[in-house]
Amino acid sequence: MVFSGSATWQEQTKYNLNRFLGSLILQKIVAAKLSVVKARLDEAGFRWAVFAGAAAHCYGSTIEVTDIDILVANDDLEKAKAALKDLDLAGFDFGAGGTIPTPQGMCRFFLDEEAIRRIQWKQFLSVDVPVISVEDNIIFKAILQRSEEEGKHDVEHIRDMIKHERIDLEYLKKRIRQCNAEKRVIPLLRQFITEI
Repeated sequence: MVFSGSATWQEQTKYNLNRFLGSLILQKIVAAKLSVVKARLDEAGFRWAVFAGAAAHCYGSTIEVTDIDILVANDDLEKAKAALKDLDLAGFDFGAGGTIPTPQGMCRFFLDEEAIRRIQWKQFLSVDVPVISVEDNIIFKAILQRSEEEGKHDVEHIRDMIKHERIDLEYLKKRIRQCNAEKRVIPLLRQFITEI
């Protein structure tokens, strides 16, 4: 085996093992935080779901998750933040619906009653969490279309989700229209879904 630099194979093995163990410890810490966040949001009756990269992971993406994004219904965002204010939420991002500027115009993204009805329960870091529908997550990622240079993998997430999940095309098309995102989203999605 050949390793870069002057490290022996024993040093390289020790480095890789420490990195792996550090990753496991970090996952346990984040999972514990996620359990507390879930309990607090559920106890208070907030409407919420995991979305973005963590949701893409739940729908089959193998790209490393860098944070946990939580989408809260618009009228619950400030109350949800207040319910969690005493927690160390490093690695968590909270958002509500709103408008997203793109080169093709303003798009919208939101957690409404229909999106709430379509939430799926999935395991993330061994914690059962509500996750926005694969269709809603595809739309969110297709609106943003951020690249690896920005530290994101939106197009790769879309590819992975479509590869691993059954997509409700009628719902997808309807939500794209509701998000005012046809010009932004459809050209990208045609690379993966010809029927769109």
